[in-house]
Amino acid sequence: MAESSVSYGGYEIAVRTGTNRYGAWITDVSLKDGAGKVVELRPETVQPEWRTEEEAVRDAVEWGRRFIERELHAPQSPSAVVDRSRAEVWFRDVQEKARGSRIDT
Repeated sequence: MAESSVSYGGYEIAVRTGTNRYGAWITDVSLKDGAGKVVELRPETVQPEWRTEEEAVRDAVEWGRRFIERELHAPQSPSAVVDRSRAEVWFRDVQEKARGSRIDT
């Protein structure tokens, strides 16, 4: 497999390309931090398959950028207590909606 890499948002997106048994292009993608430590690995998949190596690399880099933005650069909550409180309110609301309106007699 050929390998190329792109820097984005303080991470390196490493893309390895190759073809599957049907001749379609596929990729392995890994993200490394500034110290070279792998922070995410997306191994070879059945889908998607691409007709050209350039398309496969472009898709892999786009996936890496989205992952970095959504998972690694996403704002973290300042408090686990706040997150838990919001989750409890959401869960309670879902349960109440599932029960429907109550009529007391």
